[in-house]
Amino acid sequence: MHSTTVFATLSALLPLLTLTSALLGPHQLHSRSVSDTQILQYALTLEHLESTFYSTALDRFSESDFTAAGYPSWVRGRISQIAEHERQHVDLLSGALGKDKVDACQYKFPYDDVKGFVGLSSVLESVGVSAYLGAAASIAEKAYLTVAGSILTTEARHQAWLSSAALQGPAWSGPEDTPLDFNEVFSLASSFIVSCPSNNPALPFKAFPALTISSDGSLTYPTAKLDGDYLLIAEGLTSKTFPIHGGKVDLPKNIQGLAYAVVTSEKEASKVGDDNILAGVAILDYPFNSKVSNHVPKF
Repeated sequence: MHSTTVFATLSALLPLLTLTSALLGPHQLHSRSVSDTQILQYALTLEHLESTFYSTALDRFSESDFTAAGYPSWVRGRISQIAEHERQHVDLLSGALGKDKVDACQYKFPYDDVKGFVGLSSVLESVGVSAYLGAAASIAEKAYLTVAGSILTTEARHQAWLSSAALQGPAWSGPEDTPLDFNEVFSLASSFIVSCPSNNPALPFKAFPALTISSDGSLTYPTAKLDGDYLLIAEGLTSKTFPIHGGKVDLPKNIQGLAYAVVTSEKEASKVGDDNILAGVAILDYPFNSKVSNHVPKF
């Protein structure tokens, strides 16, 4: 397993290990009153972040920087195309929102070199896929759902290309992707945001406390106790809780690709939700090669 703190304590980059969000789908689908306008503002907030992330890095790193880091010359060119797509997503959502659009914030991205940037790119695209997937069920207007679906499939292509062609890893984790709920994605986005324009509307979402998981299963979070809580791990549409003993958890050995984890006070995975999530999310990264079966998670 690779591990790094991502999004909440994302100072030590890749190979990965944390996100600050919680999960939807595999455990509890949250029903909340969110308007289509708020969902589009949420999506635009994420697209602004991604667009700025790519444009800032491309301004900083030249083609020679990429080749010096060991990447073929065409990798930067493809990433430049991804940057164009993210700008278009910003324009598309801004146009749909009109006077209700949100403006870009000031951001801080924790990478120091090309490899850190490319690795974080794959993480951001994975989260983008999960964000659109999780929001889809809450969109009322079918036309907006089509727009979101169109962006989602493109984000998935970005993530697959970055993970496989650029990083030489698997292009997927398993048969299904993992949806993330609004609060969880909002939590991870907040980790990169320094400040936002005062005229931006406040979104009805909250951030969860950060969770760090060490490779030996040790957990760190603000309300941590040695026993009594649970670590929920979800991948695709499968989830399971694991008891925390002595501030540690026995991490399953048969995860493939990216899985997400939150600390909860709830034992039953199907009942895990906003009201009982104590910290998270962490990303668990288990690379796998082409010679093994890539099945539905069985942890």
